[in-house]
This record gives sequence, structure tokens and C-alpha cells, in this order.
Amino acid sequence: MRVLCSLLMRFAHISDLHFGNRVNGGLLRSFGEDLTSQGLDLLVLTGDLTDRGRLSQFRRARAFLDSLKVPYISVPGNREVAISSFWEWMVPSLSMSRYAEFFGEPDRVVRCHEASRVALFGLNSVHVFPSWPGTVARATRYWLKEEAARLSDYRKILFLHHPVLPVIRSSSFWAHSLSDAGEILNICTAMGFDLILQGHKHRSSILEVRVPERQATVVVCAGGAPLMTAWDPAYHVIEILESEMVITPREFLDGGFREKGAYRFALRG
Repeated sequence: MRVLCSLLMRFAHISDLHFGNRVNGGLLRSFGEDLTSQGLDLLVLTGDLTDRGRLSQFRRARAFLDSLKVPYISVPGNREVAISSFWEWMVPSLSMSRYAEFFGEPDRVVRCHEASRVALFGLNSVHVFPSWPGTVARATRYWLKEEAARLSDYRKILFLHHPVLPVIRSSSFWAHSLSDAGEILNICTAMGFDLILQGHKHRSSILEVRVPERQATVVVCAGGAPLMTAWDPAYHVIEILESEMVITPREFLDGGFREKGAYRFALRG
């Protein structure tokens, strides 16, 4: 039985909303209703909020998220680069000013949840042409190590768009991965991260990575695409308790979002 008094933080990992022509209105309503019923402290979004990087899509994504009345943080995905603007494909940083207008800083995002002593670190993995595979800037990797060391007494969570690990039931094609995934994993296992949240592949997947020589363990959670029934129309509710972390996928089944099992992981003391 879950010990409710030990619950420190409850948040949702959401990825790949792809606001655009492919969003189903009925599914969107069901998704919004399910999110608001979960009693969440925070929404964490791992990119591809829009489908083609158009202003109308940014506005629609922002309006939906604001309507939920739940605090949220996000990082961009490759789809935030406007497909009709070739110069943005050559220099993706140009599109980040549009993303920043609606969602704030695209890189080096930090949110500390003081009540639970949880720190979330968001990285921009969309960089120079081509915007896939993803890349985390060297200066940002150094920043991550420094910030993680500064917040050493917090539980630490990383979130970014491109996959750090391959995703079950999905292609591991080089163009859909993170070019410096090994270095990001190295930083996370060295600096005591408990969880990595990733997107891009539209498949819900939860894996645990163990590094015995460091006595390190990190869970990697890949988000689905909750508004796209062709993939995994799913998101994750994550609970941080005093001694464990519980990840519960919620998938659109039989006309509504429903719990689909739960994964439990022990947390270091």
C-alpha cells in the first residue's frame, strides 16, 4: 500500500504534443480533464510542443497549458523550428527567440521544488544544422555539472527532448538520438541524478540504468505523444516519496486516459 504521508512531489512528464492539424479535439479535452484531476504540483514538458513551429501553434499550445492552471516548465524540440523557414533549419537558434516569447528560456532551465528538495534541470538539445540528431552545447554540459554540484543535497531530475537512451518499440536510427548521450549519462551518474526525462520518439518507455562501479542508478523515462493515437497516446505521472519514486503511465484507452501499471524505484537515502 502506498504511504500517502510520505509523498513529497507529484508531477507529470508530457512530451510531443505537436499542436497543429493532427490534434484531435476530443482527445485534447480528455487529456486536459485527466491532467487537472491528478492533483499535480508541476508539468514537465520535453519538447515538440508545436508540429511545425508556426506562431498559431505556439499560441494554441500556450493557451492549452495556461488553461490547466498547473505550473509548467519546458524545453524545446526540433519541431519548434519552423519547417517553412530554411534559414531556421540552418541556424535553429533563430527559432528559439519565438519559443522564448511563449515559453521562456530554451536552455539551462532550473526549477527547485523546495518542499521536496527536488531540482529539475532542462537542456536544449536542438542545435546547429541538421537539428537532428540532438546536441547539447559543451558550455551547457559544463553548466549542468556545476549546477548539479551546487545543488548536491537535492534529488536531481534532468529533462530534454532528444533521447539519451534508445526507446523500446522504436527505431534507434542515428538521426533520432542525442549525439553526446554518453557524456550526458556520464554526468548524470556521476552527479547523483535520479531521473532523466526524454521525448522525441512518441513511445512510452521506462528503463533503469545501473553503474556498479559508481554505485549509481538512474531511471530514464521516455514520453509518448498523448494527442497522437498513431503512436503511444500516453503521459506519465511521477511521484517522489521519501524513499522511492513511482512512475505511472496514463494512456488513452476506451475513450479516456487510464492508469497502465506502475513502476517503483528505490531512492538513495
